[in-house]
Amino acid sequence: MTRRARALAVAAAVAVLAGCTSTLDGTASPASTPEPTPEPSPSTSAPQTTEPDIDVIPPPARGVGLLLEAHRIASVTALVETSFPDRTEPCFPSGPATTADGIEGTYFTRGTAADVLERWGFVTAWGQCNQTADGTYATLTLVMELSDPESAVQAAEELVAAQAIDGYEEVPVATDGGALLLQDGADATVQAFVPVGRMVAYVFHEGPAAAAGDDIARVLGDQVGLLQGFTPTPQADVPALPTDPDGLQAMTLDPPGDFNDFSGPYDFEGYLRVAIDPARERQLLGANGFTGFYAKQSDEGDALYAVAVYRFGTVDQTNAVYNGFRELETTAFGGTPFVLPAIPAAPCFVFDAGDGAFYQRCYVGFRTFLASVDVGGLTAPDDYTRMNELLPAQRDLIAD
Repeated sequence: MTRRARALAVAAAVAVLAGCTSTLDGTASPASTPEPTPEPSPSTSAPQTTEPDIDVIPPPARGVGLLLEAHRIASVTALVETSFPDRTEPCFPSGPATTADGIEGTYFTRGTAADVLERWGFVTAWGQCNQTADGTYATLTLVMELSDPESAVQAAEELVAAQAIDGYEEVPVATDGGALLLQDGADATVQAFVPVGRMVAYVFHEGPAAAAGDDIARVLGDQVGLLQGFTPTPQADVPALPTDPDGLQAMTLDPPGDFNDFSGPYDFEGYLRVAIDPARERQLLGANGFTGFYAKQSDEGDALYAVAVYRFGTVDQTNAVYNGFRELETTAFGGTPFVLPAIPAAPCFVFDAGDGAFYQRCYVGFRTFLASVDVGGLTAPDDYTRMNELLPAQRDLIAD
């Protein structure tokens, strides 16, 4: 669940990414002119697997460190809207994935990815998904951390071969890794797996066939550029990653229910991967001294909760963002203002999440801290019971 209310009822536009990938025409840099749609190469024999002849470094034990590393990877996972500004709506899947089986069950056809990832020392991953407003086309970016650079190369090659099913065919690519293509009339689905150091960048992209080559080059150029400056945490150090680097955990209210994997700290770039509108919020928060962010998200039956605390450099900067969010909620995010009985002065908004469900969001600020509280899964827009409890409790935490 992101902070965007409509993410509660996201259409699973990429529910089954059944081995669909496309080719990069020899470079991971954006093409200056549109490239023709790549021509599929003849089908090859069944996918071949390679037993590691290198010392694959075992991944860390499953634990909070894997989630923290996934949140680090979020910062260098390409934002789809940056590459394709028309893809403004969130879609499924997205967020952290800390097991190879979880990756396979969410992003790929069963039996085509988990064994490959486990064999080459999968650590953790983060994915982003956005689609066009009408749901016609979707793009997904996924970054997976492997044992070492050689393992990443081998994993990329085997993942391409394993996805060459259900009409998807390998296409030539003049770089490590590879790609697949499925063309359906004027449209094409392309996918690519490209190793960058210990990381494997994966892109799933739907769009017009005539632009397929240019499109995949553009998003891979954005993705590879981000990864080239990233240093993954050594496996032995992952369990010791700091759980509260900005000192905000204790100031963030524990919502009811069970925490989900989006909970935890994010740096500025990581925060933008869970933001409502990355472009607008980059400008607003970046201009006002953003110095830290911590989120806690949970589920309790049909109810959904999200609590977040931001820290800024000065009181004036906090107030600027407080007022900026108030404006964005009504002008860009589609919220309807309401007055919360417990704190009448708080900016509060309600959203129609569809299917008879509603979602509320309120803000409170104190000195250099700004907090938001979300309550979802409501059956009436004016059911303030939970928000009346949570928002004052969160205000007290940042005011102490």
